[in-house]
Amino acid sequence: MEQKWTYGLWGAVLGAIACAMVGLNWGGWETRSSAQALARQEVNTALVKALTPICLANFQTAANAPAKLGELRKISTSYAREAFVREGKWAEFGKEQISIVIDACAEALYKL
Repeated sequence: MEQKWTYGLWGAVLGAIACAMVGLNWGGWETRSSAQALARQEVNTALVKALTPICLANFQTAANAPAKLGELRKISTSYAREAFVREGKWAEFGKEQISIVIDACAEALYKL
């Protein structure tokens, strides 16, 4: 009788481990950290999608937009283009500039 309990308990433990492995790998279960990372990625994507057109509009309504666009196209590195957009404050929302929006805005302006 004692062996039945031992085998039964080991079976339950191994079944729980197998269930957790299957659920986390293929069942769509999420851990807290992976769910937070996914949510953060979705928020960043939404910010870029919503705020990049505003940055482009801010740039295009600037006083000397054609000259600034010429300057931007002469810049070869993406880091320098992002610094150019940051200094121009076209991606400023309130008192804050969001770096992922600056990156997307600089890339979109370079492609104009």
